[in-house]
Amino acid sequence: MPDYKIGGYHPVHVGEILLDRYIIIQKLGWGHFSTVWLTKDLKFNSYVAIKVQKSAQHYLEAAYDEVEILDQVAKNWRSEAWQESIQAYYARDQNLMDNLAKYGHSGDTSHCVQLLNSFIHHGVNGKHFIMVFEILGVNFLEIIKRYNYQGVPMPLARKLARQCLIGLDYMHRMCKIIHTDFKPENV
Repeated sequence: MPDYKIGGYHPVHVGEILLDRYIIIQKLGWGHFSTVWLTKDLKFNSYVAIKVQKSAQHYLEAAYDEVEILDQVAKNWRSEAWQESIQAYYARDQNLMDNLAKYGHSGDTSHCVQLLNSFIHHGVNGKHFIMVFEILGVNFLEIIKRYNYQGVPMPLARKLARQCLIGLDYMHRMCKIIHTDFKPENV
């Protein structure tokens, strides 16, 4: 509660509508910089996650830096070089490739989160930068907790590790970005 002040968190409420488009459904989590909310996008009748940044100036500047990185991540996954890499990575998993094609998946293959929108919201505690993301699953730390810190089953660990390594390869090789905070709660 002490961080809900000028320069701090925005007091988001279930049912609140942002930008005449995003209706707040429930809180998904929070961190030092922001809170994250499950939201219904009324424009596309879909669900998204919004990240509401604290309003102090240095948080706003950090958000602009994050958007710049996310814009770079969004650019390169369609490139011929990356698509060839994905084909090679999944060459032995033809079943997966067939299912993606069968269900019309033509989306992102970077294994990195995609920024869908961003905007400034003027709230009682200041200007809050808001980023809109695709919905993802739980983070790795939650998976580790679900197995009582006793180790994740090897088949699941292999799948998760493979996707992480592909995502890191994409960021490093295709986007020239080095992830400097790679840990279970950020994956």
